[in-house]
Amino acid sequence: MTLEFIQTDLLARPGLVHAFTTRRGGASEGPYASLNLTRSRGDEAARVSDNRERVRKALGLDALVFATQVHGRAVSRVDGPPKGDQPAGEADALITNRPGLGLVCQTADCTPILLFDPDNRAVAAIHSGWRGTVQNIVAATVEAMTDAYGSRPEHVLAAIGPSISAVNYRVGPEVVAQFEAVFDVTGGIVSPKDPEGGAHLDVGEACRRQLIMAGLAEASIWRSRACTYADEARLFSARRSHHQGQNGLFGGQAGIIALTERA
Repeated sequence: MTLEFIQTDLLARPGLVHAFTTRRGGASEGPYASLNLTRSRGDEAARVSDNRERVRKALGLDALVFATQVHGRAVSRVDGPPKGDQPAGEADALITNRPGLGLVCQTADCTPILLFDPDNRAVAAIHSGWRGTVQNIVAATVEAMTDAYGSRPEHVLAAIGPSISAVNYRVGPEVVAQFEAVFDVTGGIVSPKDPEGGAHLDVGEACRRQLIMAGLAEASIWRSRACTYADEARLFSARRSHHQGQNGLFGGQAGIIALTERA
Protein backbone atom coordinates (compact mmCIF):
# COMPACT_ATOMS: atom_id res chain seq x y z
CA MET A 1 0.00 0.00 0.00
CA THR A 2 1.35 3.42 -0.96
CA LEU A 3 1.57 6.33 1.43
CA GLU A 4 -1.44 8.61 1.63
CA PHE A 5 -1.09 12.25 2.66
CA ILE A 6 -3.70 14.88 3.43
CA GLN A 7 -2.68 18.22 1.92
CA THR A 8 -4.16 21.61 1.12
CA ASP A 9 -3.88 23.90 -1.89
CA LEU A 10 -3.24 26.77 0.54
CA LEU A 11 0.28 25.45 1.14
CA ALA A 12 0.92 24.26 -2.40
CA ARG A 13 3.66 26.83 -2.90
CA PRO A 14 7.04 26.70 -4.68
CA GLY A 15 9.82 25.80 -2.28
CA LEU A 16 7.45 24.36 0.32
CA VAL A 17 6.56 20.77 1.23
CA HIS A 18 3.80 19.83 3.65
CA ALA A 19 1.74 16.80 4.58
CA PHE A 20 -0.54 15.38 7.21
CA THR A 21 0.22 11.69 7.27
CA THR A 22 -2.40 8.95 7.53
CA ARG A 23 -2.02 5.38 8.77
CA ARG A 24 -1.68 3.97 5.25
CA GLY A 25 1.51 2.76 3.62
CA GLY A 26 3.68 1.72 6.55
CA ALA A 27 5.38 -1.35 7.98
CA SER A 28 3.78 -1.57 11.44
CA GLU A 29 1.24 -4.20 12.44
CA GLY A 30 -1.60 -4.74 14.91
CA PRO A 31 -2.91 -1.61 16.63
CA TYR A 32 -0.04 0.34 15.03
CA ALA A 33 -0.92 -0.62 11.46
CA SER A 34 0.50 0.67 9.41
CA LEU A 35 2.26 4.06 9.11
CA ASN A 36 2.87 4.64 12.81
CA LEU A 37 5.40 7.42 13.39
CA THR A 38 5.38 7.34 17.20
CA ARG A 39 7.94 5.46 19.27
CA SER A 40 6.41 5.92 22.70
CA ARG A 41 3.50 3.47 22.44
CA GLY A 42 5.20 0.08 22.22
CA ASP A 43 5.61 -0.42 18.51
CA GLU A 44 8.82 -2.07 17.29
CA ALA A 45 11.54 0.59 16.94
CA ALA A 46 12.74 -0.81 13.62
CA ARG A 47 9.26 -0.54 12.12
CA VAL A 48 8.85 3.05 13.31
CA SER A 49 12.24 3.94 11.84
CA ASP A 50 11.18 2.31 8.57
CA ASN A 51 7.94 4.30 8.55
CA ARG A 52 9.73 7.57 9.21
CA GLU A 53 12.21 6.87 6.44
CA ARG A 54 9.39 6.15 4.00
CA VAL A 55 7.83 9.53 4.80
CA ARG A 56 11.16 11.37 4.55
CA LYS A 57 11.87 9.89 1.14
CA ALA A 58 8.35 10.47 -0.14
CA LEU A 59 8.59 14.16 0.76
CA GLY A 60 12.15 14.48 -0.56
CA LEU A 61 13.60 15.86 2.66
CA ASP A 62 17.06 15.72 4.20
CA ALA A 63 15.74 14.93 7.67
CA LEU A 64 12.63 14.78 9.82
CA VAL A 65 12.86 16.70 13.09
CA PHE A 66 10.82 15.51 16.06
CA ALA A 67 10.42 17.03 19.51
CA THR A 68 9.63 15.42 22.85
CA GLN A 69 6.07 16.68 23.16
CA VAL A 70 4.90 17.49 26.68
CA HIS A 71 1.57 19.32 26.18
CA GLY A 72 3.20 22.61 27.06
CA ARG A 73 3.94 26.00 25.52
CA ALA A 74 7.62 25.72 24.62
CA VAL A 75 8.78 26.49 21.07
CA SER A 76 12.12 25.16 19.81
CA ARG A 77 14.08 26.79 16.99
CA VAL A 78 15.71 24.27 14.65
CA ASP A 79 18.87 25.42 12.89
CA GLY A 80 20.24 22.07 11.75
CA PRO A 81 19.43 18.39 11.37
CA PRO A 82 19.20 16.28 14.53
CA LYS A 83 22.10 14.10 15.61
CA GLY A 84 20.99 10.57 14.88
CA ASP A 85 17.51 10.04 16.26
CA GLN A 86 17.75 12.72 18.92
CA PRO A 87 14.67 14.94 19.38
CA ALA A 88 14.93 18.71 19.22
CA GLY A 89 14.33 19.04 22.97
CA GLU A 90 11.09 19.20 24.94
CA ALA A 91 8.71 21.37 22.97
CA ASP A 92 5.29 21.31 21.38
CA ALA A 93 6.22 23.55 18.47
CA LEU A 94 9.20 23.71 16.14
CA ILE A 95 10.26 26.61 13.90
CA THR A 96 12.94 26.92 11.23
CA ASN A 97 14.07 28.86 8.17
CA ARG A 98 16.52 26.18 7.03
CA PRO A 99 15.61 24.18 3.92
CA GLY A 100 15.42 20.39 3.89
CA LEU A 101 14.34 20.00 7.52
CA GLY A 102 10.88 18.50 7.95
CA LEU A 103 9.39 19.82 11.17
CA VAL A 104 7.10 17.20 12.70
CA CYS A 105 4.20 17.48 15.13
CA GLN A 106 2.86 14.09 16.23
CA THR A 107 -0.81 13.52 17.04
CA ALA A 108 -3.38 10.84 17.73
CA ASP A 109 -6.41 13.09 18.42
CA CYS A 110 -4.68 16.39 19.27
CA THR A 111 -4.58 19.17 16.71
CA PRO A 112 -1.60 19.49 14.31
CA ILE A 113 -0.98 22.95 12.87
CA LEU A 114 1.46 23.94 10.13
CA LEU A 115 2.52 27.57 9.56
CA PHE A 116 4.29 29.18 6.61
CA ASP A 117 5.66 32.70 6.34
CA PRO A 118 6.06 33.30 2.58
CA ASP A 119 7.76 36.68 3.01
CA ASN A 120 10.63 35.54 5.23
CA ARG A 121 10.49 31.87 4.25
CA ALA A 122 10.03 30.31 7.65
CA VAL A 123 7.84 27.43 8.84
CA ALA A 124 6.45 25.96 12.02
CA ALA A 125 4.81 22.74 13.18
CA ILE A 126 2.57 22.85 16.27
CA HIS A 127 1.10 20.10 18.47
CA SER A 128 -1.92 21.51 20.30
CA GLY A 129 -3.96 19.22 22.53
CA TRP A 130 -6.46 20.67 24.95
CA ARG A 131 -3.70 21.49 27.45
CA GLY A 132 -1.57 23.22 24.83
CA THR A 133 -4.61 25.11 23.60
CA VAL A 134 -5.41 26.39 27.08
CA GLN A 135 -1.79 27.59 27.26
CA ASN A 136 -2.08 29.10 23.74
CA ILE A 137 0.85 27.33 22.12
CA VAL A 138 -0.42 28.88 18.86
CA ALA A 139 0.29 32.44 20.03
CA ALA A 140 3.65 31.39 21.47
CA THR A 141 4.67 29.97 18.08
CA VAL A 142 3.57 33.00 16.08
CA GLU A 143 5.48 35.22 18.53
CA ALA A 144 8.57 33.01 18.19
CA MET A 145 8.45 33.29 14.39
CA THR A 146 8.10 37.05 14.67
CA ASP A 147 11.06 37.31 17.01
CA ALA A 148 13.30 34.88 15.10
CA TYR A 149 12.48 35.67 11.48
CA GLY A 150 10.56 38.94 11.43
CA SER A 151 7.32 37.21 10.48
CA ARG A 152 4.24 39.39 10.19
CA PRO A 153 1.22 37.39 11.43
CA GLU A 154 -1.12 38.93 8.87
CA HIS A 155 0.96 37.34 6.09
CA VAL A 156 1.35 33.89 7.67
CA LEU A 157 -0.57 30.91 6.24
CA ALA A 158 -1.89 28.11 8.45
CA ALA A 159 -3.16 24.58 7.91
CA ILE A 160 -4.99 22.77 10.71
CA GLY A 161 -4.83 19.02 10.24
CA PRO A 162 -7.10 16.14 11.28
CA SER A 163 -8.05 15.99 14.95
CA ILE A 164 -10.85 14.55 17.04
CA SER A 165 -14.19 16.21 16.29
CA ALA A 166 -16.40 17.71 18.96
CA VAL A 167 -19.10 15.06 18.57
CA ASN A 168 -16.59 12.40 19.61
CA TYR A 169 -14.79 14.39 22.30
CA ARG A 170 -16.58 14.82 25.61
CA VAL A 171 -14.55 16.36 28.42
CA GLY A 172 -15.29 16.81 32.10
CA PRO A 173 -16.24 20.00 33.94
CA GLU A 174 -12.65 20.70 34.98
CA VAL A 175 -11.57 20.98 31.33
CA VAL A 176 -14.66 22.99 30.42
CA ALA A 177 -13.81 25.48 33.16
CA GLN A 178 -10.31 26.01 31.75
CA PHE A 179 -11.66 26.82 28.30
CA GLU A 180 -14.24 29.16 29.77
CA ALA A 181 -11.39 30.99 31.53
CA VAL A 182 -9.44 31.39 28.28
CA PHE A 183 -12.13 32.25 25.72
CA ASP A 184 -14.56 35.12 26.13
CA VAL A 185 -16.96 33.37 23.76
CA THR A 186 -17.02 29.56 23.92
CA GLY A 187 -19.93 29.02 21.54
CA GLY A 188 -18.76 26.69 18.80
CA ILE A 189 -15.86 25.52 20.96
CA VAL A 190 -17.69 24.13 23.99
CA SER A 191 -21.13 22.57 23.59
CA PRO A 192 -23.95 23.15 26.09
CA LYS A 193 -23.09 21.34 29.31
CA ASP A 194 -24.59 17.98 30.16
CA PRO A 195 -26.10 17.20 33.61
CA GLU A 196 -22.66 16.26 34.94
CA GLY A 197 -21.16 19.59 33.88
CA GLY A 198 -19.18 18.08 31.03
CA ALA A 199 -19.41 19.09 27.39
CA HIS A 200 -18.18 18.31 23.91
CA LEU A 201 -15.05 20.20 22.93
CA ASP A 202 -13.85 21.35 19.48
CA VAL A 203 -10.13 21.90 19.98
CA GLY A 204 -9.52 22.48 16.28
CA GLU A 205 -11.97 25.38 16.27
CA ALA A 206 -10.35 26.78 19.41
CA CYS A 207 -6.99 26.70 17.63
CA ARG A 208 -8.46 28.38 14.57
CA ARG A 209 -9.73 31.24 16.70
CA GLN A 210 -6.38 31.53 18.44
CA LEU A 211 -4.67 31.87 15.07
CA ILE A 212 -6.99 34.75 14.25
CA MET A 213 -6.38 36.34 17.65
CA ALA A 214 -2.64 36.01 16.97
CA GLY A 215 -3.09 38.16 13.85
CA LEU A 216 -3.60 35.69 11.00
CA ALA A 217 -6.22 36.48 8.40
CA GLU A 218 -9.23 34.18 8.51
CA ALA A 219 -8.88 33.54 4.77
CA SER A 220 -5.30 32.39 5.36
CA ILE A 221 -6.35 29.45 7.53
CA TRP A 222 -7.35 26.03 6.19
CA ARG A 223 -8.83 23.32 8.38
CA SER A 224 -9.24 19.63 7.63
CA ARG A 225 -12.62 18.23 8.60
CA ALA A 226 -11.30 14.67 8.97
CA CYS A 227 -12.01 13.25 12.43
CA THR A 228 -9.32 11.03 13.91
CA TYR A 229 -11.86 9.13 16.01
CA ALA A 230 -14.38 8.51 13.25
CA ASP A 231 -12.01 7.66 10.40
CA GLU A 232 -10.52 4.42 11.72
CA ALA A 233 -9.38 3.29 8.28
CA ARG A 234 -7.14 6.32 7.78
CA LEU A 235 -6.25 7.80 11.16
CA PHE A 236 -5.04 6.79 14.60
CA SER A 237 -7.03 7.85 17.67
CA ALA A 238 -6.07 7.60 21.32
CA ARG A 239 -9.66 7.91 22.49
CA ARG A 240 -10.96 5.31 20.05
CA SER A 241 -8.26 2.91 21.23
CA HIS A 242 -9.35 3.48 24.84
CA HIS A 243 -13.01 2.88 23.98
CA GLN A 244 -12.05 -0.34 22.20
CA GLY A 245 -10.31 -1.63 25.32
CA GLN A 246 -6.79 -1.10 23.95
CA ASN A 247 -5.76 1.77 26.20
CA GLY A 248 -2.26 2.94 25.30
CA LEU A 249 -2.00 0.70 22.24
CA PHE A 250 -2.26 3.02 19.26
CA GLY A 251 -0.09 4.62 16.65
CA GLY A 252 0.38 8.23 15.71
CA GLN A 253 0.22 10.32 12.57
CA ALA A 254 1.92 13.68 12.04
CA GLY A 255 1.85 17.07 10.46
CA ILE A 256 5.06 17.84 8.55
CA ILE A 257 6.27 21.03 6.90
CA ALA A 258 9.58 21.96 5.29
CA LEU A 259 11.24 24.49 3.04
CA THR A 260 13.10 23.24 -0.01
CA GLU A 261 16.05 24.78 -1.81
CA ARG A 262 13.85 25.83 -4.70
CA ALA A 263 11.84 28.95 -3.97
